[in-house]
Amino acid sequence: MGQALDSMRVLELGSGMAGAMAGMVLAENGADVIRVEPPGGDPERERPGALVWHRGKRSIVLDLRDAEGRARFVALAQRADGLIETLRPGAATRLGVDYEALAPIAPRLVQLSITGFGERGPLRDLPGYEGIVAAVTGRMALQTGNRPGPIFTPVPIASFGAAMLGVEGLLAALHARRTTGRGQRVHTSLLHALSVYDMTIGYGNRTHAAPRPGLVYGVMRVCFMTAPTKDGRFIQMCSRQPHLFRNWLEAMGLEALLSEPDLNHIPDLFPSEARLAEVVALIEGRMRTRTLDEWMEIFSSKDVGADPFYSAGEFLDHPQAKENGRRQVVVDPKVGETIQIGPLGLFSQTPSRIGRPAPALGADQAAVLALLGESVASAGSRESDGGSSAASVAGSHASATSPVIPPRRPLEGVVLIDCGYFYATPFAATLLAEAGAKIVKVEPAEGDPGRRNWTASYSKAMVGKESIVVDLKTAEGRAIVHDLVARADVFLHNFRPGTPERLGIDDATLRGINPRLLYVYGSCFGSRGPWSHKPGFHSSPNAIVGPGVIEAGSGNPPQNRTYADPASALATAAAILVGLHAREETGRGQSLETTMLTSMAYAVSEWSLRYAGKRDREVDPGQHGFGALHRLYETQAGWLFLEVHREGEWRALCEVVDPALAADVRFSTPAARRANDDALATVLGERLRGRDAEAWQTLLLAAGVPALRADGIDHAAFMLEHPHCRANGIAVVAQQPGTPLSARAGPAIEFGEHPTPIEPAAELGGQTVQVLRWLGRSESEIEALAARGVTRAVGNALPS
Repeated sequence: MGQALDSMRVLELGSGMAGAMAGMVLAENGADVIRVEPPGGDPERERPGALVWHRGKRSIVLDLRDAEGRARFVALAQRADGLIETLRPGAATRLGVDYEALAPIAPRLVQLSITGFGERGPLRDLPGYEGIVAAVTGRMALQTGNRPGPIFTPVPIASFGAAMLGVEGLLAALHARRTTGRGQRVHTSLLHALSVYDMTIGYGNRTHAAPRPGLVYGVMRVCFMTAPTKDGRFIQMCSRQPHLFRNWLEAMGLEALLSEPDLNHIPDLFPSEARLAEVVALIEGRMRTRTLDEWMEIFSSKDVGADPFYSAGEFLDHPQAKENGRRQVVVDPKVGETIQIGPLGLFSQTPSRIGRPAPALGADQAAVLALLGESVASAGSRESDGGSSAASVAGSHASATSPVIPPRRPLEGVVLIDCGYFYATPFAATLLAEAGAKIVKVEPAEGDPGRRNWTASYSKAMVGKESIVVDLKTAEGRAIVHDLVARADVFLHNFRPGTPERLGIDDATLRGINPRLLYVYGSCFGSRGPWSHKPGFHSSPNAIVGPGVIEAGSGNPPQNRTYADPASALATAAAILVGLHAREETGRGQSLETTMLTSMAYAVSEWSLRYAGKRDREVDPGQHGFGALHRLYETQAGWLFLEVHREGEWRALCEVVDPALAADVRFSTPAARRANDDALATVLGERLRGRDAEAWQTLLLAAGVPALRADGIDHAAFMLEHPHCRANGIAVVAQQPGTPLSARAGPAIEFGEHPTPIEPAAELGGQTVQVLRWLGRSESEIEALAARGVTRAVGNALPS
């Protein structure tokens, strides 16, 4: 059985997790991914996690500053389908390998560029390190922790997100190439990716936000409580839905709270901060009466959303990882047997495979350079099981007699039916809508529950879609969805096992209607294993996969971080593009399953990686950072975040802060600095208290040292209002019906051939009539369906 990307060849140039992980996803789905490294190798080759991110690839060494090395790179680019480039802005141009240089000689090449801060605006040239992005955007200032001040954010969610956006963007552009015969440039950044994680900020994401004078929000402190248990452990509660919240209160014997006259809007609203604190204390006290294992047994039998906390490594030993094919053994020639996270998605017909381990530097030099004997006409055409390669399809449109296809959005013509709820699955469809796909959002009369977040109706996951109300519990409603599926390329849902069968939207039924359909289950836990029927929310993977432990710092209680929903959306969108490529290659549909657990396991893949003798990076108890050169420092006024990875950055730091540090034998080499990390942190802390954070930022940035102030920054204001975000389209001003002109997140990927239009979010059932007409229903049939309640919107009945 072949793989989805067997026909594809991709070059990878640069450093960092984002580009590396994008290449990894392509490689595990069959692409020939060739790392092009400088003499001496990628400076981040020894970084934790590199054994995972570079598995399945080949490695060659080329000096792009040398004419011969550059000529060889160009020749390889002519024989490739894609290029992943993560150089700093301007570097590719200086080396002569930018899109403008390559496009005339490799017109079918899709060049993906991933930067830290985007390609325009005042912050363009800042080092694109994960921590620098988190500091300058106010993400560290936003976090709560065990002390005042900004809190270090160790999990690289922006790098992971940019990797998934990169996969989606590159494959979407290759999909367009089948029609146009042209490659194009695609760009995203860590900052673009970070905007995906902001699920609700910005009034432009809201369709209703009525004032609640005197009332207090309680959702995060109650429904998503990190609850202490009798044995000193913690359970992450995930009981947001009304029936799950009721089940939890009943399991604790606290259901009387639902009848309290002043708590008629719990868990959303409380009459005062004091009343909220009283309820929280009552619940915490009741949770302390049993051990974690006792509560989990009760909650499992009563359908309560609740999850234990594990480390990243422990998750891969859990049956939920093993039974869903996510625990992988890879034997590395350097460190021996390793345990790694398995494939991003499970494809029924073109399975992903975790191939050979990460290559040694230049391990494939001779074999790759032998490719230069190929004719350019055969570029990228690797043998595959059935179908023609993307390159050969592109070539068929490139002859002199072919008409010129005008610029188009890359996924124009793709139809996706979105039956997902909340954010993780629906926002995957939103990302595809931004690339031009037609998304038909199927909703019940009350709407997707994700529209109702806290006490406002949020619309970020509805942008660019067409909403149709359909009662799937009726035969007429199921017939409508079946008619939609007959015209679709992708069907997407996240219902727990058993529900699709009851609603007539299961894999067998829908692919029986349309054999070319890609049927996607965007689950939390997976379709197999002991937890396959558990309710899952955004906090579930945070607990189970390890982020809650990693974020908390050494020896501290675990913490709830709410980024698993966006992470899963990003991963699911990327996996769908892999599946679409397979469908175009083979002509056949298949099923695809992604899980929120796996998506978050990719984000923490450096910690879930295990082998004999491995020591994980760990955040200090004060949640400052990973070590002396990668941490927060309190200055005379304000907090400074320092992230120094390279020897040149270290020397520049010494020159500015204290030249004597460079001569101190304790810090003279990287190994010495690691051995004396505590001492170095103490010395730097003393020196940095001599000025304020703003002054240090000015001095250090001028010297080329990655150092930014990390406090005094409002994250929401930065993401929506900062001139840099506006210049890069990360924040846009848009009009949503019923709201004033306001800011919201913009498209996460920039396609060079066609700009992404700024579209409104679909109102509940706003396109029901148009979609039914598209299906061929008559006006009388449309009126009758609404009269019988099959397609009539009711709304989510927000509390007044």
